[in-house]
Amino acid sequence: MENVYYPRRKEFFAKVKELITDERCRTAIEVAYNLSKEVFRGKLRDDGERAFNHCKAVAWIIMTETGIRDQLRLTILIITALWHDVMEDTFTAQKKHLRFIFDQLNPDIAESAYELTKSKDKLKKWIRLLKSRRLPTKIVKAADRLHNQRTLLACKRAKIRRKNKETREIILPWLRAEPTNADILALADKIEEQTTLNERALKPK
Repeated sequence: MENVYYPRRKEFFAKVKELITDERCRTAIEVAYNLSKEVFRGKLRDDGERAFNHCKAVAWIIMTETGIRDQLRLTILIITALWHDVMEDTFTAQKKHLRFIFDQLNPDIAESAYELTKSKDKLKKWIRLLKSRRLPTKIVKAADRLHNQRTLLACKRAKIRRKNKETREIILPWLRAEPTNADILALADKIEEQTTLNERALKPK
């Protein structure tokens, strides 16, 4: 997993400071970072990494692997990335909680985080996501899936196969369908490349 990177807090906020000068936006990101870290405390992913580190890595991909530089748009995406797993994995289970915290900055944060939240009903999960025409939802999902694919080989072979199939048959076509943009398409290309590497790793040598 040579292309997987987890920035430390100091490095993360140095990048935020480099890209975003608006103090209100910086403060909102800091609030989102601290709350997300706290609600994920003690939770681990299947690969053994801290759950919060995944959210942070998704935000890092958005900052370092896209060309998005509009400060408000970038802030919305960073916060959504930091919170994209919160409603499904923690006590913050309702959209109204996110709206109460973040609507003063922009309603897209709560809406996109909700669209990215998995439902216990798999069909409802995919319907909710695939119906979305929000670019913030697509960008965060693309960064999320890219990081998941980069860390996938640490999981069991059955999950690797399932996620590769899901990526090719569902995620990539949705990302490349309208509406889309250059950043989403570039991330989709990276996802496809990583998925190919994952598939090759499962083949007998």
